[in-house]
Parts: sequence; C-alpha cells; structure tokens
Amino acid sequence: MPSVQRAFTDFQGKNIRILTISIDEGGSKDVAPFLAEHHYTMPVALDVKAEVFARYGLFGTPGTFIADRQGMLVAKGFGPVDFDRPDFRKYILDLAG
Repeated sequence: MPSVQRAFTDFQGKNIRILTISIDEGGSKDVAPFLAEHHYTMPVALDVKAEVFARYGLFGTPGTFIADRQGMLVAKGFGPVDFDRPDFRKYILDLAG
C-alpha cells in the first residue's frame, strides 16, 4: 500500500485517478483507523459484500484493475503490484495521454 499512496500523490493533476477498494467486513470502522495510522490519503471505496470483487472475478487480494480514459478495463492482475516500478508508471502515464 505504500507504493499505491506514492502513486496517488505523484499522479495528482495528471488526469489519473487511483481508487482503492476494501473488502473488510467491518467497513469504515475497520478501514478508517488503518488509513489514519499509515497516513494514507487515497480514496477507499467499501465493498463489504465483495460484490465488486465477484463482478470482476477476483478470488483473492490484492487485485489491481487498470481502466483507460473511457473507463474500459484494459488490464487486471492478482497479487502485489509495485506502483513504484518505472515500467508500471510509464504504462499508466502512457494510458493517461
């Protein structure tokens, strides 16, 4: 999550949106303290019933989805992603145009 926060901060103002989704069953009462403790400021949507996960075929966490400028899903992956990797950042910046 630290690399996700860095990407969120670095991409602000670059026509790139980063949204995280939590499937914690406790919802915001579990998520808010975690975000505050780690000083995370990126937006978090709550999916306590894992409906988004099911819709997109996720079977574990973490999962990463990348949508293009039209909102079309262009890539997805399962497992940790290092948002600091230069090739990953270039891919995202190229999508943003």
